Amino acid sequence: MYEGNVVEIQMERAITLDGILDDTIYNCRVARYELEDDFIHLRLREKNLASISLDAKYRCYLHTKSEILYCTGTVKERYCSGNENIIVFRIENGFYNVPEEKRRVKNE
Repeated sequence: MYEGNVVEIQMERAITLDGILDDTIYNCRVARYELEDDFIHLRLREKNLASISLDAKYRCYLHTKSEILYCTGTVKERYCSGNENIIVFRIENGFYNVPEEKRRVKNE
């Protein structure tokens, strides 16, 4: 459904008490979307997979040809597959449309 689309994820808040808020925007592409289970498998463009926290809530921006959607969720799994870094992102409460006036310029 969204395979191949550009995604940006950014930490919204750390879940653990001693967690550090990371405001880095991570660029990804959708590898697979599991609609029934609300999981998105993302290919992380950055090399450092360990910088993605498993103890944080993230905001995810999905760029389609006609709109930008966002959701919040958590990273359930991160792993290397061959030469690709994969993130398994669990969507909470579905996607919402980003209004035109609130969109920021996307860097690809």
